[in-house]
Amino acid sequence: MKHQARCASCAVLAAAVVTAVPLLLGSAAQAATLMVGPGQTYATVSAAFAAANDGDTVEVMAGTYINDFPAVETKITLTAIGGRVTMRGTEFIPNEKGILVVDNDVTITGFSFVGAKVTAAAGGNGAGIRYDSGNMVINDCYFANNQEGLLANPWPGATITISNSEFYHNGAASGASSGYTHNLYVGEVATLDIENSYFHGAQVGHEIKSRADTTIVNNTRVVDGPTGTASYGIDLPNGGVATIENNQIEKGPMSENPIMISFGEEGAYATSSLSVTGNLMENDLVSPSVLAVKNASAASATLTGTSVYGLTTSQILSGPGTATGTTWLVIEPVISGTHPWAK
Repeated sequence: MKHQARCASCAVLAAAVVTAVPLLLGSAAQAATLMVGPGQTYATVSAAFAAANDGDTVEVMAGTYINDFPAVETKITLTAIGGRVTMRGTEFIPNEKGILVVDNDVTITGFSFVGAKVTAAAGGNGAGIRYDSGNMVINDCYFANNQEGLLANPWPGATITISNSEFYHNGAASGASSGYTHNLYVGEVATLDIENSYFHGAQVGHEIKSRADTTIVNNTRVVDGPTGTASYGIDLPNGGVATIENNQIEKGPMSENPIMISFGEEGAYATSSLSVTGNLMENDLVSPSVLAVKNASAASATLTGTSVYGLTTSQILSGPGTATGTTWLVIEPVISGTHPWAK
């Protein structure tokens, strides 16, 4: 009987040890916060990323980081602390992709990406952010003077969300990649959702180009401006389920293409639909070919509640669809040029 009691005690102890092991492992696996900046643990974002594990947060002190070209390979949150963080490229990027390369889930807040460039042999399309995979959330970010603002490769099932962010003067004005680089270019992902943002002054390429299965552009300014040489304002070459709502879209006097919104010109996905609701469409380009919406797909587009300046009735929509509730403006609206970010 004493022997049995000792065995029972051993069993209880063994069970306690087994229970404790996952608790210890869980404690060791808790997410960490990695600090970057002068006097911090890491001097560069690249160094912090190299040490990061899934679930970690990388906090970067405000300032400018020159030729720091990190790659996201773990699921992380990247946040600016104490003001904006500028990631600036002043040389050809060694990875031949972008200032920041995203290859896993990431949320980015408060960053500016400026001056991305790669050689002509590497494509001439250096991006502020080059996206290769994962789900990506971009808040309060700024992309300026890059060969490509944000370039996203196709990734089935992924979501890219952009809010309160600005894309300005991206694109190659000359050279072999001119016309093929844009403020924003997203390949086929599940969803591209753009909210409360500002796209303007693209160089030769499009302000927004998306091949996503679902594209949402809401409460956003898409503006060529007086010197922008952009092509399309919004280009959805494969159609998709598109909702373009409550935006301000302007075709500038220097634009190289007269179309504001182009849909399905390269062959639309089978489930395509186009809803354009409550937008301001403003034209400053002197051309009889200007169109608010060019629908090259077989799907019927719906334009509802559009406020129009500088267009005639025949310049509202080409292709299948209906336009109702149009308001014709006689005084040119002023579109705000303020930054959309919170800090």
